[in-house]
Amino acid sequence: LQILLASINILDAFSTDWSSEFDYATFLDEDQLFKLYWSNLPNDVIEFGIEADSTGWIALGISPRAQMPNSDIAIGWVDDHTGHVYLQDRYTVARSTPLYDANQTLTLIEGEQSNGQTRLRFERPKYSCDADDLSIADGTSRLLWAFHSTADPSTECFDSNGGILLHTHKGTQSVNLDAGVPQQVQLESDVQTMDVLLDNVVVPGADTTYWCKLMALPKQFSSTVYAVKFAPVIQAGHEGLVHHMTAYACPDTLVTDPSHVNTESLCDDWDTNMPSSLCYGAEIVYVWAIGGNEMYLPAEAARPIAGSS
Repeated sequence: LQILLASINILDAFSTDWSSEFDYATFLDEDQLFKLYWSNLPNDVIEFGIEADSTGWIALGISPRAQMPNSDIAIGWVDDHTGHVYLQDRYTVARSTPLYDANQTLTLIEGEQSNGQTRLRFERPKYSCDADDLSIADGTSRLLWAFHSTADPSTECFDSNGGILLHTHKGTQSVNLDAGVPQQVQLESDVQTMDVLLDNVVVPGADTTYWCKLMALPKQFSSTVYAVKFAPVIQAGHEGLVHHMTAYACPDTLVTDPSHVNTESLCDDWDTNMPSSLCYGAEIVYVWAIGGNEMYLPAEAARPIAGSS
């Protein structure tokens, strides 16, 4: 499998390009209205950058269940008249305006507004004993994002009714914020690349879609071939659509109908419309989800995929 890094929209109107300043970046929505950047820093600190198609307030939240109640919210804005940047630590107890946290644990680094977009950069501790904060979990975090397209709060409000108008856009996304900085591995000079792709998939309007394809590996190898690296291939512009991928090794003996090979289709019901349900009893080779990285196999444990083995 080959990595195809998603193209990052470079916003020339901003003073700097954050794509080279953070370790990770991803859009949190399929329309690419809200982008998240992050880096894990020493001493259990995480640095965030949030960027939205908005000249109003923008917000990022950490949620226990991808719902608004009991969430930890960072909200900020750039004043349209003075250019002053605001950032507040807030929390929710219901589906209502986030409350101002008496213990402000966010550290504003910078913010700016340009060409109809706003972005904020800040740090926060990954772990907190504050009853109104949420610690960032190891592995996958449930994130909330929201913004108002045009309206800033009327003042730097410190209560729940301080002029924060209801969002015009919102959403949720699961992201692995805990992933460390991937170490690049120098591969041997004779390594070849093989792409395993789902071709021309039209994403339906449903919230969740599973799509499967059963593929035969090339048989022209005359000796044992080893996989040394697995990585996702995501079409540029679709970063907000793909949540996770799973690759199974399915032996020929489990392919009960040869006509299924190289076919692909909706597979939300594994017992009736997946190419071969028996493959699910086989070996999982690779799993990727949002925030994940390339996977390198150690030299002594590469995976044979073809040949006499």
